[in-house]
Amino acid sequence: MLISPMGAPSGGSRREHSPAQDPGAQRQRGADVMTTAGNPWGWFLGYLILGVTGSQASGGGNHIINGEDCIPHSQPWQAALFTEDEFFCGGVLVHPQWVLSAAHCFQKSYTIGLGLHSLEASQEPGSVMMEATFSIQHPEYNKPFIANDLMLIKLEESVPGSDAIQNISIASQCPTAGDSCLVSGWGQLMNGRQPQVLQCVNISVVPEEICSAFYASVFHPSMFCAGGGQDRKDSCRGDSGGPLVCNGSLQGLVSFGQVQCGQPYVPSVYTNLCKFTDWIQKTIQDN
Repeated sequence: MLISPMGAPSGGSRREHSPAQDPGAQRQRGADVMTTAGNPWGWFLGYLILGVTGSQASGGGNHIINGEDCIPHSQPWQAALFTEDEFFCGGVLVHPQWVLSAAHCFQKSYTIGLGLHSLEASQEPGSVMMEATFSIQHPEYNKPFIANDLMLIKLEESVPGSDAIQNISIASQCPTAGDSCLVSGWGQLMNGRQPQVLQCVNISVVPEEICSAFYASVFHPSMFCAGGGQDRKDSCRGDSGGPLVCNGSLQGLVSFGQVQCGQPYVPSVYTNLCKFTDWIQKTIQDN
């Protein structure tokens, strides 16, 4: 396995390896057929932790792909994580004083933006910029590799709800193949620039057997896959820690995927939050 760091002390890294070959078969995913006959699983895959720190973003599909501008404040739980005034990851408000994000987005300090539609607006109406007091990574993060990719960040004070800022409940049921979900984020665009406003895209949950076959050497029950249809809709670098919302509840967090995002029949991986409801509740209660 080749690991090439991206420069951030605790940021993501580029990880590449060859997945296991899958026996020839066809599997139905909603209206799409995932074909594994021939060589689709045999190419050399690159795994990419989907965070970005400052100017360290590198090439290879840096964007929510084939999405569109979100309706302003239609995702009022969306958070933006900044360090030293640089946006680097997404997050989700799950409690008036707590933001959930990916564990690989860990930094020593954070400023959290809530109620934002544009990252360019210095004082967007209804928005709040707040310092974090501390963050707690899941104790089993990266055990095994990339597994249990979530952390909680405590804000310095509770945030009052508004039209632009609301917390979201975490799904108690695990995802079902074919579920239609929405992922959002400010990941970089194809031209290398950040979008002016929050991007949204609808994707579907992929059957576990396809996800586990595709990511055979790293797959863990703390993960599930979504996207990878012929429409090439996908999350990508810079979207890490952001929400995947299914049926009105927070189902997952953007975690990792292939280096070249938005390829047909190549899903991305999300943290499976239904596995962590007890830990999330206890951590909030105890802190």
